[in-house]
Formats: sequence, structure tokens, C-alpha cells
Amino acid sequence: MNRLPRRRPLIAGILSAAVSSLPFGGRSQSRLPDKSLRILVGFAAGGGSELMARVIAPQLERRIGRRVSVQNKPSGADIAAGDLFKRDLGQGLIVAFMPSTTLPTTPTGSPFPFDSQSKLVPLTTAGPFQIAFAVAPRTGIKTFADYVAWVKAEPKERARLGTTATDLYLQTYALMIGRALDVSYQIIPHQGAAPLVEALAEGSVPAGIGSVTTVLEHNFGGEVKILATSGARRAWVLRDIPTLKELGYPGLELQDWYGFFASSASPPEIIAEWNRQLEAVLLDKEVMAALAQLGCDVETCTLAEAAARLAANIEAWTQRMRAVGIKMKN
Repeated sequence: MNRLPRRRPLIAGILSAAVSSLPFGGRSQSRLPDKSLRILVGFAAGGGSELMARVIAPQLERRIGRRVSVQNKPSGADIAAGDLFKRDLGQGLIVAFMPSTTLPTTPTGSPFPFDSQSKLVPLTTAGPFQIAFAVAPRTGIKTFADYVAWVKAEPKERARLGTTATDLYLQTYALMIGRALDVSYQIIPHQGAAPLVEALAEGSVPAGIGSVTTVLEHNFGGEVKILATSGARRAWVLRDIPTLKELGYPGLELQDWYGFFASSASPPEIIAEWNRQLEAVLLDKEVMAALAQLGCDVETCTLAEAAARLAANIEAWTQRMRAVGIKMKN
């Protein structure tokens, strides 16, 4: 089933506008297989990756004249793209849509039942994403400086930091935040934004981190208050929220990217065609506007550029994990 889960009015409106604005004519000639195609989101429903994929899929479907569905990971595990993707390697019928931070955990031996760096090929970036640092409104904290003073006043009681996923990259970034603030955090992972928001409301954690796209609707709904983001510059959709770099923490600048990935066993002409069609869809003005409202400013690239960016990303995260003491696989 690929039914759209319930959304708050904000998110539902974005998705509806993106789909309703799409043209019905003008299909592109495509060399993609003349079969139903899938965009795999290797996470449970409700995350930022799924929201974006459900904006992109209808436009791609209308452009190429083939059925395009979005598939989620049905269980609670966060990193599941590898398990699902393995079944369709080489057919060219499925692409994975996921944050670039999914693959750097491979050196620790966790996410994929195969060597992801040799079996997967990045097709294109979709756009960068930032991490949001948020607190529970019940704390009364208004600014990141207020939070730093607050947590340091009673660190034994207050130094608990939740995450929206069990991904190693969020654990790594949480440790980086702790080092920058000189706070020894108890890191408490959650499987999605909704469980983290519930924990914030209940008071089991006073603060949490997750991608801007994942946390955004809860911020606008008043369930969390975003105090800062991790980007080099402010997110378009959060123009009033400062970056951690602005606030005096340049070492916490962090901006990764969402991207599409295919099997490296797919025919080269199919890989090239996926790149061509996805780039055209991502640069559609209605899709760009919808993704911007979800916290992603579209940025595409060539196959060669995508490969270079992924290699650099994996190296950067390997260094970050080593720096905070995470043991790497030999």
C-alpha cells in the first residue's frame, strides 16, 4: 500500500499543491523500463525523506508516463534501504531516496547486507538538508544561549538529548554538540519525529535533534521550538532561526544532502536516464517550491559530481566518527 499517511494541514497542503499543479500533458520520451517503478524510502512513514519523495513521485510519473510508487520501510528499524533494495538490484526498476548520511555508517558494519559503496551508485543530489536543535515549549527556553545556560545549571538532570532516528550520524552529531558545549549528554534515540515530540511533551527529554524537514511541521504546530540549525546559512523556511555557526559554534556547521541512488548493476544507459529524468523533475518550479517549504532548497548535479560528493561525504563522516570516539570497522 502507498497511501498517504495523515498529515497536519501544513504538510498536507504542500503535498496537495505540488500534485494539483502538475500538468497532465507533455510526457517526456523516456528510456526507463516500461514497467511500474518505485522510489524506496528506507525509513518508517512520516519522516522527511518520505514527505519529499511524495512530492517528487507524482511529477515523475506524469513526466515519464509510468506508474511511480513510494515504498516505506514497514518495521521500526530506521536503516532499511539496503534490505529492501537488495531484492531489486540490477533491474533498474527502483531507486532509493535517502539522506547522504545513511551510507557513511557502513564503515561501522551496520546498515547494508552488501558493500553499499560498490553496489550503489548516486544518481543526483536533490538538495541539502540541515539539522535542527529543538526544545520542548514547556521548558520556556527562548534562545540557544538560554538553553546552554539552562542545561549547564543542572547538567545531571537536564543533559538528555533525544534524536529522531537511531542513525549513527545523529549520535555522532549529538556527541559533537556535547563537546562544543562541554556537556556530557545522555543520548536517547527515537524512531521518528513523532516519538521524539512525545518524549519532549512528557518531559523525558528536554531537547532533541533531527533534520529540519522532519522537525519542521512540529515546530510550526507549536509542539517543539527550534532554537538553531546546523547549516552554513539560514534555511529559507526558517529565516528567523539562527545557525549554530552564527551563534559562535563554527565546529557544529553541518549540511548534508538528500539524494537518489540506483544499483551499480543497472545498465549505464538506465543510470544516465534516471539522472536525466530526476533532474528535470527536481528543477520543476512547483516541485522546487514545495520542497523549499519542506526545508530543502533543490540542488541537482551530474553523475560524476554525485559520485565525488558521496566519496567526500563518507570520508568526512568517517573522520567525525573517529574524532568523537566511535570505533570503526577494520
